Amino acid sequence: MSELSEKLYVEASHLVELLDYWEALPRVKELPARADIDPQAIPALLPYCELIDVHRNPLDFEYRLIGTLIDEIATKCYTGLRLSEIPTQNPPSLMFALYERVAQEKKPIRTILPYIGELPGIKDVESLVLPLSCDGNEVDMLLGGIALREPDDDDF
Repeated sequence: MSELSEKLYVEASHLVELLDYWEALPRVKELPARADIDPQAIPALLPYCELIDVHRNPLDFEYRLIGTLIDEIATKCYTGLRLSEIPTQNPPSLMFALYERVAQEKKPIRTILPYIGELPGIKDVESLVLPLSCDGNEVDMLLGGIALREPDDDDF
């Protein structure tokens, strides 16, 4: 476990692995770019991951790619949708605020979010959101990862 994953209190082992991968990516200035991500290097993580485009003026976020596990637990297919189009995620939702914070602060954030889907047996979701930038300055994409916790579990 890296120092950053301990600092962020990342619990799920696959999210620790995702954070370690992100930390090891090449940097343009301070941030890695989407082009630096090689899906073939992290095949076991892909079902838990999502790529989100950051739009400006007005600020919004669009799901570009959603992993199969995320798709399975979601109430509908969100690929291609903006958060402003999703009633449970548009501002001032926790999801919108999380993505906004990562885009502004330009650093990874880990949080626990309530699960609001329809599947039984999911207590909450550990979420890790990582900033990406083509120019190393303005965040233009987010790499997200999730882990699910069941009602009787205290760990992911």
